[in-house]
Amino acid sequence: MSHSHVPIRVAVLGSGFFGTTLALACRDDDAFEVTAICDLDSTSADELARRVGARTLSDPSQLAAAADVDLVMIATPNHTHAAATIALLNAGKSVFVEKPLAITGPDALAAVEAAGRSTGLLLVGHVERTMPGIKRMYHAARSGELGTLLEGYGSRSRLIHVPQGADNWWKLDGARTGGELLHEIHELDLLTWILGDPVEIRATAGAPRPAGGPPEDSVHKTTLKFASGAVAYHELSTSAHVADWRFRISGTLAALEANLRTGVVSQYTDGQVSAQWGIFDSEQANASLRDSAERKQAYNAAGATSPLWMQAAVECELAEIAAAMRGEESVLIEAPATAVVAGAEAMAQVAAARQAAAHAASDALAGV
Repeated sequence: MSHSHVPIRVAVLGSGFFGTTLALACRDDDAFEVTAICDLDSTSADELARRVGARTLSDPSQLAAAADVDLVMIATPNHTHAAATIALLNAGKSVFVEKPLAITGPDALAAVEAAGRSTGLLLVGHVERTMPGIKRMYHAARSGELGTLLEGYGSRSRLIHVPQGADNWWKLDGARTGGELLHEIHELDLLTWILGDPVEIRATAGAPRPAGGPPEDSVHKTTLKFASGAVAYHELSTSAHVADWRFRISGTLAALEANLRTGVVSQYTDGQVSAQWGIFDSEQANASLRDSAERKQAYNAAGATSPLWMQAAVECELAEIAAAMRGEESVLIEAPATAVVAGAEAMAQVAAARQAAAHAASDALAGV
């Protein structure tokens, strides 16, 4: 795609909450034309297709051969992302896939390898990269404005709101989400996007959710070290009564911190705030972000309405997708798999520690 006036023809795979969000946003963006909606749930697909003026496909394999599709947007459950992405890339289609790219490191790397062989592009929905204030942080860090990068920090600690009657929901099943660390991968992605591939990872997790909730750890703590010598710390909690939602990058000259609870990015020099700007360019979007951050985090089901800040974020994301498709610079191109590989390694360490503890307990009971 090289001509800015030619709409990018899009098919959306998945007509749930985020598939609907993407399709409606593309419908309202002159850079895109939604030509097809694909979902195994034909009723859901038909309804969304009607809303965006597209045709319905019931078999994902039809997308690979669709002549009127330049880009497929994948918004299906996480465990299906890698296989669908690889199949479409192998068919020469460009793919935008919602995060995470995959739920295992090998699958994420296989998708990157498929992209290397394909005439299509691979773009991953790391939407926080596209928020104007965070994008500005990235360019400042990469330009040397902060000096030599030394340290990073990311935190997403909130209570999760689980709708009633959602016991079988895929978002509550670690086998399908890849686990909380991968499902809520945004801040981990920002750390590895800016600092690179970690050369050392140390992870711990615990605080299992109470009976009646998803049987997963609710607290994850991960330390990462990078080839440059920089270190980073990542925190994730779905049981925190005191909310925290931040991303920080520090260098020898200055530090930048995005506080998503306040909608503000602050630059610190010698311990003092030397500059500030918004996460979004729109104060209405920043206000919506602040309001959302004070509530329990919700895993939005199909039919839910996107808050204003999320709509603004998706608009930013679409601009980056369009730029990539037209051969221009885009923050969605670089490091598509790094965060998944790091997150999967962290979760593997947690699983190994748990298994070792179980063996030790069993041996103690047996009197070994």
